Amino acid sequence: MNQLQNSLPIKAIIFDMDGLLLDSETISYETYVVTAKRYEQEYGFENYAQMIGLNMVEGVAVLQKILPPEIDAERFKAEWVETYRDRLAASVPLKPGIVEVISDLAARQIPMAVATSSQGAKARDVLARAGLAQHMIAITGGNEVPRGKPAPDVYLASVTKLAAAGIKDVDECIAFEDSEIGVIAARAAGLRVIQVPDLVPAAKPATPPFHLIADTLAEGVSWLSFESDLPA
Repeated sequence: MNQLQNSLPIKAIIFDMDGLLLDSETISYETYVVTAKRYEQEYGFENYAQMIGLNMVEGVAVLQKILPPEIDAERFKAEWVETYRDRLAASVPLKPGIVEVISDLAARQIPMAVATSSQGAKARDVLARAGLAQHMIAITGGNEVPRGKPAPDVYLASVTKLAAAGIKDVDECIAFEDSEIGVIAARAAGLRVIQVPDLVPAAKPATPPFHLIADTLAEGVSWLSFESDLPA
C-alpha cells in the first residue's frame, strides 16, 4: 500500500483504545477464560471473539446467548471485568511503538481523541497512567453515548468534542480501529478508517480511501498528510 502514503489529507485522528493503543485484548481474553472456568463453562476463542469491540451492555447480550440460562450473564460479566481490571491495575500494556507515534503526532499539534467501547472513567484512568491521556482532546466511553459500537454514536460524539480544536466535520478526521465492529461504527459515522487488526484478522478487504488495512498504527499514520505539514 505504499502508493497510499501521504495521500490521505486529514486534520484530526480518532483512535479506538483496546487492541489498538493498548495491548489489552489478550488480557481480556485470558481473564474471560479464568471467569468461564470458574463457572465451569466452555471458553473457546470463538465465543470471546463475538464480544470484541462491544461495550458492557452489548457484551452482556452476547453472554446471555453463550451462557446457559441458569448463569446470570450480568454477574458473569461483572466478575470478568473485576478480574480484568485487577490485571490492569499493576501496569498498562501498550502496543509496541504507540508512545512514539502519539508523541510525534502531539509534537506536530495534530488534534487527537479516543472513542472506545470501554467505560469512559476506566479509559481515562488507564490512558492517564499510560501517559497518553494528556495528548487527547477528548476520551469518550461507550457508556457515555446512547448506543455502543457498531452504532456510530461514540465517534460522532468525538467529532463534536474535537470542535474545541477547530474541527468542523467528519471529513476532516480519520479513525483508527482494530475490530470489525469498530470499523462498522466509524464508517457509520461517515469517517474514513484505517484498520489495524489485533487478535482477529480483518473480515473484509480494504476499500480505499474509505477503509484501509495496516499492519501497525505507525504504518497507517505514515499514509496520512496533515495541514500542519504544509509550508507556511
